[in-house]
Amino acid sequence: MPIPTPNPAPTSLAVDLLATDGDQTLTERLASTLAAIRTTDLDGATIDAAKRSVLDWLASALAGTATAAGRILIAEGADRGPGPCAVLGVPAGRDAETAALVNGALSHVVEMDDLDRASVVHPGTVVIPAALAAAEQTGAGGRAFLTAVVVGYEAAIRVGEAVGRSHYAYWQNTATCGTFGSTAAAAHLLGLDAESLTWAFGNAGSLAAGLWQFNRDGAMTKHLHAGRAAATGLLAARLAARGFTGARAILEGPQGFFAAMSRDSHPPRVVAGLDTGLGSPACPWKIGQVSIKPHASCRHTHPAIDAALQLRADLGNLDPHALRNVHVDTYRTALDVTDTPDPRNPYQAKFSLQYTVAQALLHGRVGLHDFAPDRLADPTLRHLMAATNLAVDPLLDARYPHAWSARVRLDFANGTTRAAEVTAPKGDPENPVSTPELGAKLRDLLAATPYEGQDESILATIGGLDRRPTMRGFLPTVT
Repeated sequence: MPIPTPNPAPTSLAVDLLATDGDQTLTERLASTLAAIRTTDLDGATIDAAKRSVLDWLASALAGTATAAGRILIAEGADRGPGPCAVLGVPAGRDAETAALVNGALSHVVEMDDLDRASVVHPGTVVIPAALAAAEQTGAGGRAFLTAVVVGYEAAIRVGEAVGRSHYAYWQNTATCGTFGSTAAAAHLLGLDAESLTWAFGNAGSLAAGLWQFNRDGAMTKHLHAGRAAATGLLAARLAARGFTGARAILEGPQGFFAAMSRDSHPPRVVAGLDTGLGSPACPWKIGQVSIKPHASCRHTHPAIDAALQLRADLGNLDPHALRNVHVDTYRTALDVTDTPDPRNPYQAKFSLQYTVAQALLHGRVGLHDFAPDRLADPTLRHLMAATNLAVDPLLDARYPHAWSARVRLDFANGTTRAAEVTAPKGDPENPVSTPELGAKLRDLLAATPYEGQDESILATIGGLDRRPTMRGFLPTVT
């Protein structure tokens, strides 16, 4: 029985953009560009950016091992078949897909992994575990691994930039667009040519998924999204290396990724600037624009957290009972994801603007250890949460996703008001986390884990990553 041809939504731009450069599809153009990248194409700044991303990813993954979800993931990994790839928390090596699955999921548990604003993708949690597993499988060294990370970030972010805002209403971009990143990263280490990478994209795109429904329950599904996307990309690349074919227009075809999963996609963004050369001033590497998270909550809460922290610093000791109202103005997507006025568990609190702003105002921090159950029950915190009102500001909404902004206003019982607005929260390229701050984040995330005290050795290892002859033995072990 033939597959029926659907009638695409008239607002979709994905429908008839199959041939964009001679006979090449957009998917093929992306694949041919990425397949041609060599380690010598990366300058020192880009290699350093990749090292920072790996450090940030590893810190998040190690922290994830000490959580309830992490222990379940590690137990699953321990039950899988043996292989050459390291899995955090599992004493012996496992097969490559298991390593990508578990290490990827672990790194998404504590909500401290990196984020790209324009694509709304957490690239590290998907790309790096796939690249690491492929590097261990092939015996590749550190420079090749770092190049694969850069290639993977490029693919994930470009697809995320093109998919449009409507996609995010139902699909987590990290799980869907990130699958193209893990595919590209693994493909680089497996030596796929342009045709094979196109096939790998075709199969990865058919399997890309990740729905937001879990957020209503505070369930663990989001962690699985990252791990599954990492493993799927690795599988697609491995199969393509054996000659397993896939769709050549999976991104922009009439029954492809954009047509099925978006109402406002912009397919040409997938290849924007590629004719000027990746890494040129006109087309800088995407990895250089990724944000690093200083707060242990959904990135959509960070602009408001920073505004609240600024107000607290300006006011000194803040008496919460002197406040009549707290107003948070921000962009629509932030409210869609983080308007959680009554969080009942730590995970829901990480997706609550009301909780995170109150925590910032009261205690001056929103760290990994500030989501304990006793904090959620704190009556003073609950009082402040109840006084917090959220609204969409049309100007701030128009800036999204290229700028994630928020304004916090405090109304005091004596009739006075104070306000602060943040347009580039800490960790954005315009307001970066410094190297010492990144080291402090690593130490904080290692606290109360089996890896506590290993921060200096981890920093030294990643500092020399580009000179490492093999990625086998890279992950720290429990001593």
